[in-house]
Amino acid sequence: MKAVTAELTMLATPNNLGFPRIGVTLSKKRAKRAVDRNRIKRKIRESFRLKQHKIPAFDIIVIGKNGVVDLSQEELQQRLDYLWRTLSKRCAQYLSVSSDSTS
Repeated sequence: MKAVTAELTMLATPNNLGFPRIGVTLSKKRAKRAVDRNRIKRKIRESFRLKQHKIPAFDIIVIGKNGVVDLSQEELQQRLDYLWRTLSKRCAQYLSVSSDSTS
């Protein structure tokens, strides 16, 4: 599954652990200063921590793209909220479709 904005991409694949996991990648090319990379990654992890109860058991990778460093804290939070909503819906649909096909 995939959820995309201009600044962030989230990719998800099912896992058998019973809970979601997250990985964050943000290259020096996208955010030159370590303080910016760390701030953005910290915000992404905090957002995941607050939303993980709504997300099925998937492994999720968050990829930072051009422009992510230019977002204000509020804009970044809005983008993350949108992506978590989109991704959780798509993951739930995937699980319902895959369970229907195996029955």
